[in-house]
Amino acid sequence: MKNFFHRWGTSLALLCLLSSVGVAQVITSSLQLSQDARGPFGVDANSGVYFPGHLLTPSGRPAPVVVGATCGTTAPSVVGTDTAGLITVGTSATTSCLLTFGTAFVTAPVCLLTPKSAILAALSYATTTTTLTITQTSTASNTIAYFCTSAS
Repeated sequence: MKNFFHRWGTSLALLCLLSSVGVAQVITSSLQLSQDARGPFGVDANSGVYFPGHLLTPSGRPAPVVVGATCGTTAPSVVGTDTAGLITVGTSATTSCLLTFGTAFVTAPVCLLTPKSAILAALSYATTTTTLTITQTSTASNTIAYFCTSAS
């Protein structure tokens, strides 16, 4: 057995080290799963996660903000988190709105947008790791719900 570790131990250690290089997401802590299925969430054999309650963002995180001049010039606002929220466009008509996330994503998120208070002929968006840019039919004081998530 000693000969095995002498021969293969260095190669295995080097392989483990090299296989961890190049990962974009840095994991600093994790949860240990148990065989007891009564926990706060479930994990299936394919690593699918099931949340029986709400998916919440911890308090104390920086809040997203809307940039006033790009989202109707009078009193645009956002209520929510980087993951989900409700944008209220300012009182002057506008065709775009820029939301800056409170904390940058590692990769640009994919978002789901739903106009809540106006029927829009057009609504589209673009994201970067730090912003959500919404393009819409010219309107004022409408509200748009969003949900954004990223793979990393």
